[in-house]
Amino acid sequence: MANEDAQVSTTVMIADDDAAMRGLLSEVIAVQFNCDVESVANGDEAVQRLGEKRFDVLITDMIMPGLHGFELVQLARRLQPELDLVVMTGFSEDFPYMDVVDAGATDFIVKPFHINELVAKLKRLFKERAERVARLLAESKFQSIFQLSIDGMALLARDTFVLLDANQAFQELAGRSLDQLRSAPFTELLAAADRERFALGLSICRGRGTLGDMTLRRADGGEVYVDISVTFIDVASEHLIFMALKDVTEKREVERQLAQAAVIDGLTGLFNKHAFHRNVEAAVRRANHERLPLTLLMLDLDNFKACNDTHGHQVGDQLLARVGELIAASIRTAAGDEGYRCGGDEFAILLHNADREQGRHIAERIRAHFHQMQNYGTSLSVGIAQYAAPAEAAELIGAADKALYAAKARGKNAVVDAV
Repeated sequence: MANEDAQVSTTVMIADDDAAMRGLLSEVIAVQFNCDVESVANGDEAVQRLGEKRFDVLITDMIMPGLHGFELVQLARRLQPELDLVVMTGFSEDFPYMDVVDAGATDFIVKPFHINELVAKLKRLFKERAERVARLLAESKFQSIFQLSIDGMALLARDTFVLLDANQAFQELAGRSLDQLRSAPFTELLAAADRERFALGLSICRGRGTLGDMTLRRADGGEVYVDISVTFIDVASEHLIFMALKDVTEKREVERQLAQAAVIDGLTGLFNKHAFHRNVEAAVRRANHERLPLTLLMLDLDNFKACNDTHGHQVGDQLLARVGELIAASIRTAAGDEGYRCGGDEFAILLHNADREQGRHIAERIRAHFHQMQNYGTSLSVGIAQYAAPAEAAELIGAADKALYAAKARGKNAVVDAV
């Protein structure tokens, strides 16, 4: 029965001038290892066959007619570098083990030998060869995945984060060639704010993990947002980090747009009612903490229903959009002021670090500009309230609303301060 470690694809050549030895070895090896065996009578024939066909193993006597000894070993190794070469000799003094190995032999056996000794050596050799082939195959598969992956992949030195290798997708993400990437710490490619987070994430990572939403800086000055999966790899004495980078720039932009849509009024471009209540509460907390003035303006279009009834909703929407543009142009963006459409024809302006006098100045300016526009018989009424601690956000909104109602009660087209 064939040996369970049989390597079906293995091809062995036996070179010996002793016909009986060639026959014995050929029969034993073919049966024990279920492999193809060829035999030749001298070194010249061995070299000829090595030039014609690929062999996995050459078992050769060291003294034969023609080419033999160290010269045969060295030439065989040059012809087929991946060849495993076992030499046999009865003259070990003339062919010391270390000299034979230095010449290119894989193993050495002294004649006369018991056939089981050769079988044991071949079994070990075939096992090592199979492991070597499996390792090369695994490396080849890894390289194929590494190079062909649409996600960026890279290998780093674990102690320095220096880039050792990177695939084409990674090079395209970074906007740099492999030569430009090699020997530089990966952290230099990250935005400054993410470098410490990357190092901290790896320090608490137990073998593998994911670092989300990191900013990769491109050579052209652009930025790419990536999620990074990391795996620690130990190969012999090397301690590496394998990284897979997924480009999430488009996903992040979609999320930003969705988040913006949740708080932005589509008609005017101002913040919506949901954002208004949330932001006023935050502004009140900040005003309390920082002891800075905060003023709220509530605005309402006078006679807007009549405008809609007379000129149609399309004109009404155009008018609302113009009010939005007017508010956006009138507030102090650098100071963090915010404009809101609170619903229908109701608007609001939140003025940070501004008192009621500054609020009145802005309100009157908006009202005057609106009056000069094509307003279709409408006008603006404005109520102003300055925050006074320790009032709640709802109280500030209520005071501004009350002032707005007072402005309308006075005949509309007016600016009124809260009492």
